[in-house]
Amino acid sequence: MFKQDHQNLKVVQLEEGILVHTQLRSAYIPALRSGFAGYPVNPRWSGVKYYAWKTGKQWRQALLNGEMVVRLSDSMLVSI
Repeated sequence: MFKQDHQNLKVVQLEEGILVHTQLRSAYIPALRSGFAGYPVNPRWSGVKYYAWKTGKQWRQALLNGEMVVRLSDSMLVSI
């Protein structure tokens, strides 16, 4: 995994009870949530919105595969 600059990270709620840290701007958070929720991609989205959607989709798949978990202490989605 790559090193992240923790100064630019913000906490975002993906869905009820699941939080993540992300560097994405607020304009791209709905696409991230859409991917996590399993909605299809919007063909009119920019490349960054598509990237956000794809990231959300990958996080959902990783959660389902047991590669990520939601920490009980703070509801944060983290890699195992």
